[in-house]
Amino acid sequence: MKKIRPPEANTGIWIDQETAYIIRHKGAETIMMKIKSGVESRIRIAGEGKNFTRFGETYVNDEEKKQRRQQQQRLRYFKEVIREVEHDDFLYLFGPGKGKEELNNAIEKLDKAWPKVISIETTDRMTQNQMKEKVMDFFSSKNFRDKRRSYRRQLKAATA
Repeated sequence: MKKIRPPEANTGIWIDQETAYIIRHKGAETIMMKIKSGVESRIRIAGEGKNFTRFGETYVNDEEKKQRRQQQQRLRYFKEVIREVEHDDFLYLFGPGKGKEELNNAIEKLDKAWPKVISIETTDRMTQNQMKEKVMDFFSSKNFRDKRRSYRRQLKAATA
């Protein structure tokens, strides 16, 4: 008797520092959701004048504090995205900037085998329809099928 597998949940994530679009492609249906980051791009405290303070001959700058705050906000953002896709099978990360690499690093730090990042690609800003089309094209490509087959062989060899 042949095993019947449920359809794979293949997910594409277009991500930058402000927004992540999660495009889930499962069987014949495609679902898109949006997650806002909440990361402050330019932190300015009301009444702030100069970005340094002078104590005698010493200048004190709070840039490190602001950078740590932004880094913590980005980590919370990536954890929220990961929580949404943790039960999906394969991930395709794309978008402008370094957000996709940072998300990939956050996923790799997890102790779980899934989800598996298959590909990371740099793209410009896109419309939602262009994002959906790109995800559908990627998951129907020969490149994806080859990577999926290779990954399954590695997984099978590791468990045997």
